[in-house]
Amino acid sequence: MIKYIQLLYYSFYRPKIFFPKKTYSLFKEDLFIQKYFKDKNKGFYIDVGSYHPLEGNNTQILYKKGWNGMNFDINEYSIEIFNFLRKRDINIKSGISNKKTQIKMFYRKKINMLNTVNKNFARKHFKNGFKEKLVNVNTLNYFMEKNFKKPKKIDFLNIDVEGDEIKVLKSLNFKKYTPKLICIEIHDKFYKKSNVYRFLINKRYKIVWNTKYSFVFRKI
Repeated sequence: MIKYIQLLYYSFYRPKIFFPKKTYSLFKEDLFIQKYFKDKNKGFYIDVGSYHPLEGNNTQILYKKGWNGMNFDINEYSIEIFNFLRKRDINIKSGISNKKTQIKMFYRKKINMLNTVNKNFARKHFKNGFKEKLVNVNTLNYFMEKNFKKPKKIDFLNIDVEGDEIKVLKSLNFKKYTPKLICIEIHDKFYKKSNVYRFLINKRYKIVWNTKYSFVFRKI
């Protein structure tokens, strides 16, 4: 009973979400994503650094439409909320990186949008200090092969890992899995010089929408 009350608190009360919303994203990214896939009622997404199903989330609007997908977060509380609210999804407590290993997670609270595995990012954003603990990470390739016998088509890939986005991209075999649309954060004022931008341009993607730190790339 106590756990159920905690889930209700973290799912709805703490983020102040009591009714269905038009947008669940921070900067309305999901409205563009919804428009892009307006004629696709069923699809598959991957959300890396998913944090919360209803708060600052770019895939909830697709889930409501009938899609399903995989959600990854290094925070066990986040995954418990996803298991509670996203029954059709595969929800995995793990970080995503370019190899299987254990790395340090830097955090302030049990559940926080800015929890990260990038220490420089933590130092910049957690001015009053932070805690750390070891977490498991693995590649997207590993989880795709583990959960699907045949290569699964990825319609939408969302990456929000507070500074280690390039390692997530390098963990996916783009010849075997080719996401149609990718939403990713680039924490670089001169984004065209960033390793994320150069990587995706080399994979034949182009920017079709952006605001603040969020960039949406479409496969050419």
